[in-house]
Amino acid sequence: MFRSIITFQKVYEYRSITKAAKELYVTQPSVSIQIKQLEKELGVTFFKRNGNKGLIPTENANRFYRDSQLLLNGWESSLNHLVKKRSNNRVRCTIGVSPMNAIYIIPHLIDSLENRNMLFDFEIVIQDSESILDSITKHELDFGLVERPFTSSDVEQLSFANDALVHAGDVNNPLWILGRPGSIQLEHTEKYFTENNIKPKKVLKVNDSNLISRLVTLGIGQSIVCKKSIENTIVPFQQLSQDYSIKYYLINAKIPNSKEIQNLIHLVRTLLPQLHF
Repeated sequence: MFRSIITFQKVYEYRSITKAAKELYVTQPSVSIQIKQLEKELGVTFFKRNGNKGLIPTENANRFYRDSQLLLNGWESSLNHLVKKRSNNRVRCTIGVSPMNAIYIIPHLIDSLENRNMLFDFEIVIQDSESILDSITKHELDFGLVERPFTSSDVEQLSFANDALVHAGDVNNPLWILGRPGSIQLEHTEKYFTENNIKPKKVLKVNDSNLISRLVTLGIGQSIVCKKSIENTIVPFQQLSQDYSIKYYLINAKIPNSKEIQNLIHLVRTLLPQLHF
């Protein structure tokens, strides 16, 4: 039953039997059989096919996914408790962090957590905000620090800090440095172009916000960057209106991967607003 539930969760998360089979290292027919057996045992239908768009979860699937998370998390917590009694094993926690959070926030948070001598082994993965959200909904990450809000029924979020954006660099330099498509940096830059009727003659596209700031501090081009990223430098900058800012968010699955992770997230939600960045 536990194996069938895990298979169901992967199909639900990927909306695809093919992708779930690849993730579980089993054949597609094996996945299909487990889903059909589970549906037969419970007397419900979990998925409807929608042509090339994959599987569509039914309301029963949505409900069972939430309930199955609670079931498996309870089972995992019980196993972790037994292991701890035998060998006092530490708990692994994987954190997804966006580039700006990786530089300015995560070091302070990890330092604060380590000072509490907690029984956690942390792993930090740097990704863009959208990838972090996707990994959290698939329970591949325990929580994340991102640079944009999300609307998701599976995720909780907390805004805990913000940073002003400025126009940095030599305004006479024709080169503008732009962030990756979909990034907050590019959204604000395009807004700035529109408001000031700017049509850049030369463009350098960079998919890492920290590298953008580094290039500007070296005198290469001009860009819209976080004010914090050019503090203690001699880079010229222009202050912008309050509309130009980045907010930082903590996001986590509404149903954490274990009781230990749930308690840790509760602590992190308390710590983050108190830390000085």
